[in-house]
Amino acid sequence: MQVDNPLVTQAFASNKLNRSAGDKRDPAFVSVALRTPLLLFVNGAAVCVREAESKTALFWASPRDLERLGLGIYQDQISSQAGSASAAISPYLLGQDSGKWKFALDVTGHDTTIDRIQAAGYAFQELRPLMDKLPASDLATGGQAVALSQWHRNHSFCPRCGAPMQPVEAGAKRACTENARHREYPRTDAVAIMLIESEDGQSALLGRSKSIRNKGILTCLSGFIEQGESIEEAVRREVLEEAGLPVSSVVILGSQPWPIGRGGSCELMIGCIAKAAATELHPDMDEMDDVRWIPKNVIKQVVHASSQPDHPYMGGKGELPSEIDFWIPPPFAIAHHLIKTWAGQTSSPWFAKL
Repeated sequence: MQVDNPLVTQAFASNKLNRSAGDKRDPAFVSVALRTPLLLFVNGAAVCVREAESKTALFWASPRDLERLGLGIYQDQISSQAGSASAAISPYLLGQDSGKWKFALDVTGHDTTIDRIQAAGYAFQELRPLMDKLPASDLATGGQAVALSQWHRNHSFCPRCGAPMQPVEAGAKRACTENARHREYPRTDAVAIMLIESEDGQSALLGRSKSIRNKGILTCLSGFIEQGESIEEAVRREVLEEAGLPVSSVVILGSQPWPIGRGGSCELMIGCIAKAAATELHPDMDEMDDVRWIPKNVIKQVVHASSQPDHPYMGGKGELPSEIDFWIPPPFAIAHHLIKTWAGQTSSPWFAKL
């Protein structure tokens, strides 16, 4: 079941680039687009930023900036040495903005280039600490650049024959160097994340898996959607596996791209609210640290505290009411908004309004 999306726009979901512009299948397209490009350097899971007047912004390198950094544009690649294949870096097209073509340039492992960039006064920062520093559209574009670069980096060889692969169509895919029909496409892993409403509608099920490092957090249950599985089926399976709880109705509220997923993956968090078909919990304590029902009045207090900029997860020193022993994720996570949306309803159960 799906309802009108009551969730606010999520972090990483405000990308203003036109991704449809240009014919990536045209071999000459990249060369033309690279005549006046703007490039965002990526190093591992970090993007290049500059600090000015206590503000942080993405650093978009122009051709003149490239020249100052000892780099040049040679046909469809960027290199520190003309004609040197070993020094060449393939740019990955992100999209068009105000007539300018924007690319990601993955300099991971190119130590000399990284040193020059940093010596020029720029820095590399990972996306998580930038969540409260960058404008929403820049954070989304930075996430796209990191996700695409990491995908290319992790798919160096053809999974069908083992031959090296190379980027084609401005980085929109990779092709096998032995058989061009063997192609791989940028991957997004779908994850179902769900708030479970109790049978009486007055409590929500929250938990914390053993993989969550912050032991003061309780959040929505979640899990990867398996092949051949619907979103609703994934919700029911994951809740049964993690909490030992059967679920009936499932409502899809919205989604959030998450380019900082596990192991460098890019995930799509699909946010749901589901109705419990029982009350007694039988959690898998090999996977979970904590699973419990939380009354709505308590959740409202935690939502308020966790919405503040002094949230400990963001490096702050905020405090909870003495009778409450957990936080929920801060507002950059879709889990926060699922919990907040549910808690913000009237005293009637969520499913009473459907």
